Amino acid sequence: MAAEEGTPSRRKPSRRQPPSVVARAAVSAALEQGFERVTVEMICSRADISRSTFFNHFQSRDAAIIGKPLTVPGPEVTHPIFSRHAEDLVRGLLELQVPSLAHRTADADVLRDRTRLITEQPAAMSQYSSGLIGVQNSLSDAVEGWLRANPQHARVPGDPRTEAVLAVTSGYAALYAASQWWSIPLRDLPEPLAACLSAADALRSVVGVNDASRQESVPCIPVPEATGDSARAPGLRERKRRDTENRIELAAVRGALERGFEAVTVDEICEEAVISRSTFFNYFPSRNAAIVGRPMNVLPPDAAYDVLSKHGRDTPAGTFALICASLESTDPEVATLRAELAGKQPAARDAGTTTLVDACAQFMTTVRDWLAANPQYSSIDGDPAYEASLAANAAYAAISVMEAGWLGAAANVQASAKDFTAAMADLRTILSSPAV
Repeated sequence: MAAEEGTPSRRKPSRRQPPSVVARAAVSAALEQGFERVTVEMICSRADISRSTFFNHFQSRDAAIIGKPLTVPGPEVTHPIFSRHAEDLVRGLLELQVPSLAHRTADADVLRDRTRLITEQPAAMSQYSSGLIGVQNSLSDAVEGWLRANPQHARVPGDPRTEAVLAVTSGYAALYAASQWWSIPLRDLPEPLAACLSAADALRSVVGVNDASRQESVPCIPVPEATGDSARAPGLRERKRRDTENRIELAAVRGALERGFEAVTVDEICEEAVISRSTFFNYFPSRNAAIVGRPMNVLPPDAAYDVLSKHGRDTPAGTFALICASLESTDPEVATLRAELAGKQPAARDAGTTTLVDACAQFMTTVRDWLAANPQYSSIDGDPAYEASLAANAAYAAISVMEAGWLGAAANVQASAKDFTAAMADLRTILSSPAV
């Protein structure tokens, strides 16, 4: 009801706060309360603004906490840049992205706290990874469009999508290394573009662009051997647990295949598996985990170092083998259906990729520590963390272009080793250029 004339309104006027103040309120709330618990109302209260003011600044709660998604300009902007760097698309991609990334509006405190939030809270990391994959897909569309319009510049003839994805993921590998795992805002680097281009050159050394011995290097993925307690037949309780787990996963994946990845619900999974919601969440942290797999965990150090050492200086192959060796045992039918789902539905493929991206920091930390303890296997001089990030992202790039992506590789890790070798050969082709 409007206030009577001459009577002051009881409604508290909303202050006009800049986006940085709203973002700071959003990130601090997520750090204190947890990413998943923060609401728009909570952010508005902290920033002393109205909902309408909030949505004038940010399109969603997640954008305020994690950051606004990057937008990819149209062909009128991207095609001239790619044409100037037709022999080195990675450089073109960096020249396209680095200026906008280096001049993002968030203040230093917000950027620092966002990095901390993503590092500390799996839910925030998952949301960030999902957004990053979306941006990479949009960039890959842009590069693929340019390659189709300019087939004379193709480095992988007849497969513009593979070339586009490998170029984009290589660019992100350089961005990630230059920013020290996103811990340093690009704008804080003295010469951000030069730092990223230097990282791209280091990536060429890490993947062995000029190393003929790498061309036929196939990852050696260890086959788990049953020893001690694990060699014994499982007891009744363990068999029941595995049976329930398999029923949940089969119901989830089949439901996604029948009704669509984004359409299937926890309630539908529970009904098909004949379980309660509480039982579901005793086994899986989320709907996505039941469909595409649980969050990954790296092998213990001794076992991980043994896998990496078998590959010597070929750290991307060693990282791929380490990722595969760290997989939990999965029912073969479930794994096969997940690969089929990823091959048919891009949303499922992206969700499967997110499980891998979420675990990347774990794998990079392990590779970093192994390189620090075994400097004879380094391909570049300097910080082992720098090389570890490049190696892990090179492995990620290769996985991204394999059939059905990560879920396809996880369905049959032994067979996927040869596919990884072929993908790495394409990556070396794209990274090689007259300038190298």
